[in-house]
This record gives sequence, C-alpha cells and structure tokens, in this order.
Amino acid sequence: GSQPRQLPILFRRASRGFAKSCPSPGAFCLLRDLLTAPTSAMSRLLRTPACLVALLVPALASDAPAPLDEAFSTDDQCAEGDVECALGLLQTRGARKRSFSNGTEGSERYGACAQQGCDGKFQGGASCQCNAACIEYGNCCYDHTWICRHHYSLAKQLYEKPNAEEDMCSGSTKDYKLDMEAKGADFFNHFTFVDIDDVHGAHQFTNRTVALEQGVATTEGGTAQMRFGGLRAPSYDGEAWKRYATNIHTNKAWDPAVGFLAVLQYKSLPYGCGIWPSFWAMNSDRVWPGGGELDIIEFANYAANKVTFHLSGQCELDVNRAQRCAPLGRSIEQKLDCETNYFLNKMGCMPKQRQPDGEFFAKYPGVMAAEWTEEHIIIYHIPEDKIPQDLKEDKPETAGWAPWIVAFLPLQPSCKGHIGPQELVLNMQLCGDWAGATFGQDHCGGVGSEYLYGCHRGLSQTIDCCTKYVTDKKQDKVLQEQVFDIEYLKVYTYQGVPGADSGTFKRGGLPVQAMPQAS
Repeated sequence: GSQPRQLPILFRRASRGFAKSCPSPGAFCLLRDLLTAPTSAMSRLLRTPACLVALLVPALASDAPAPLDEAFSTDDQCAEGDVECALGLLQTRGARKRSFSNGTEGSERYGACAQQGCDGKFQGGASCQCNAACIEYGNCCYDHTWICRHHYSLAKQLYEKPNAEEDMCSGSTKDYKLDMEAKGADFFNHFTFVDIDDVHGAHQFTNRTVALEQGVATTEGGTAQMRFGGLRAPSYDGEAWKRYATNIHTNKAWDPAVGFLAVLQYKSLPYGCGIWPSFWAMNSDRVWPGGGELDIIEFANYAANKVTFHLSGQCELDVNRAQRCAPLGRSIEQKLDCETNYFLNKMGCMPKQRQPDGEFFAKYPGVMAAEWTEEHIIIYHIPEDKIPQDLKEDKPETAGWAPWIVAFLPLQPSCKGHIGPQELVLNMQLCGDWAGATFGQDHCGGVGSEYLYGCHRGLSQTIDCCTKYVTDKKQDKVLQEQVFDIEYLKVYTYQGVPGADSGTFKRGGLPVQAMPQAS
C-alpha cells in the first residue's frame, strides 16, 4: 500500500506513533482501510494489539507528544493477551467527556433570573428568558424555577402539577430511611482513599495518611473539606510536577433495584481554570463501564455541568418520558442510548437537562441529590434556603421536589440486570484528559500568555499548558482557596435496606482486575 493523501484528523494524529509500532509499508494501508473497509481492517488490527494502542491512544489525546507507554501501563487492568479487555481499557473517561464537550448549546447562564428579575419582559438577545412565556416556549433560565415561580399565574399552574404521579415526571413515593451519614469529624471514616489516577491529570491522589499530612482532607468547623495542596516533585525524569489532592470512594454500595437517594449538602465547591471536581456513582465490581457509572456533578474549567450515564449492556432512556419530563431551562441536545462502547459510537446517555456551571453551584450552595430506582434516575439541585423540611427531618419525599430537578433519566425495562450496586465518589482533579484538553478556552483564555503559548494541550506532562499553570507556585493561593466544603453526605434507602461493602473498600482501594480468559 501507499500512504493516502488525505486522512481525517483522528488518523493524522495517530500516524506518527502508529508507524513506529507497526513499522511496515502496510501500516498506512491499514489506516486507509479503516476508513474504507472497517470490518476487515479492524480484524487485522485486533491481531496486533501494539498497533491498536499506537493508533487510538494518541487519537484520544492531543497533538502533543505524551508518555503513552507510562499511561498505558498504569491504566492496565487487563489480563495479558486479553485484546477485548484492552479495547475496553481505551474507553477512557477523558474521551467520554470530550464526546459531550460540545453539547451545551442552548443551556442557560448562571443566575440569570436573579440578575434579570421577573418583570415579564422579553429580553432580546438573551440566551434564556425569565418571563411567564418561557415555560411554554421551553427557554427559561436555570433559576427561573425558584426565583420566578410565584410571580406568574401561568407559572404556578405549570410548576404545581396536580397529577405528578400520573405523568411519571416526579420523584418516587418510596419510604426512604437513612442508611449512611458521613458528617463532621466522622466524615472520612466512611470512605476509602484511592491513589490511582486514570485521567492523566496534574493532581497527585494519595492515601489517607498523606492526605491528612498534606492538609487536602480536613474536618474543621463541623464540616469536611477537600482541597488542593502543595506541590509534589517529579518522581522520574520527564514527569511533571503535581499537586496533592483527594479521590475518595464510599465504603458501602447501594443497589438501584432496591432504590436509594444520595444527598450531598455543600457550603462551597471548587471551579475555575484547570479545575475538574466531580461527585459521581459507579459500580466497581466489573471493568468499566460494566455495572454502570452516573456523573452527578462534573465540569472542567468553566464548562457547564453534564449529567451522564454509562453502562455496558443494552439500556435506553424512554424517549416519551425523557421529552415530557425534561426540566425547564433545559439544554437542546440529548442522547438516549446509555450503552457505552466508543468503537461502536455508543457514548452513553445524556438527557435534556439544566446545565449550570461551577460558578452557579458556588453562588447557590445547597444540596445535590440523586434518586435511583429501577424506573428512573433523577438529579436535583436545591439551594440552601429552599431545602425542604422533609429532608431536614430525614424523611425525604422526592415526589415534592419537582421544582429542583436538574436531569430526569427514565430507564427502560431493558436496563434491568445490567446495573450493579453503586458506590459514591468525590474527587478533586486538575487538568488531564478533559480540563487539560480544553484549557485556555472561554474564560481561561485570559490566564496569561505564558500558560497558553510554547506548550501543548492534553495529558499532564511538562509541556502541557494546563499543568504549567496549576503547578506554578504563583497559583498556590488561588488553588488552595478552592475548597469543596461539605456539610454531609447521606444515603437513604427504601425501608432502610442496608448497603453492602463496596468493591473498592473490599479491595483496599485497588481497581478491579480483569478475570483470566478460559482456555
């Protein structure tokens, strides 16, 4: 074969490393065949795992050279020779996040109604509206629900639905009882500290002892804090500096088939350039995405939050309920297929949803909650001064929480059997696959020319722009003031059915290992 004259960017990025791992004239022919005869080409590629890795890992990273050998070896959870598992390995969270990075068109800007007021006027040129008509047209701002709901008679009629159970757009009427409460000085006793980083970031996750020594996990003033710490020097030639940070998983996991409600009340949370915080749920008994992953809070830099769900196995959202139950101020784009396999162009599901950014969450602290049953997943954001009395009394009645729905995921019956028990995760990340790849855009374009030029965007390394910024001592004060200050994390279950030990807890923080293939 001969080198094709034109290749899409995905393969142009890959070709440099690909030719080194597949040093033959046929390498470029294989690239060409992937475009023109993908079935036969993929069959050939699967017989040559080194070529597969050389092709796809750079394609999912940036144009910058990256320590691919190190990244692959540290992420490897597969049995030797297990090519199918290796394919799953390459389905990184960073790639997933990029698939949704452009899905914010039509979403609101933070606190718009608090700024515009509820005077009933149409705001020409605004990305969202705060009048009564916006309910009918579906272009209300995110905070319209609680800022303007009592200003208009139409709003009252539409917000206060008389048949919430009948239209199946509300929370459940389950009898929830408290099963776990992580709070105050006892907070971190409910978690396992995980020091493994799978997003190639500029953070250094640590065990509990080091986290306490470095001050990145503290309990002060009756609450718990997670923050970015000081710098950790490179441990080998060519490694970038990193900042100490935390990655914690609950010691328990809860079964969605039983039904549970996870409630996180926070006083502040981090956001800004290079910052990537998250609160999510995952099953750690199977290699990702087996058993499911739900992203509740997750945003990078100044990007909008994205609620997404990923699963290996057939699972789709109910299209009619997803459309009918989408909250006010919602985004335009939606993805209904939750099965995740990037090689089949299956990226997981993301319903139409409210998409505030980190600045909004910081401006309106309060509760982030996730209700998960066999029928649905519902995400809520409740400002502190709106927290309902039923929750304050540990008797949550989510059927009455409709005004604060952020995302509604109605699950089809086909999802049953694929979803495993879910442990809850909180982590503080810097740069890496998502925040690093999009660093320097929007608000972060003003961080200074020394962090935007003469460097690359992508995996954390010495020449990465984002890493250069967050590991500069001049940013110590800015980053260390970005605190995830948590009042509590509570989990309620149907009739108090207790959660079981999570996979991460049972393995002492180690990732699940792929089982050897039967001969």
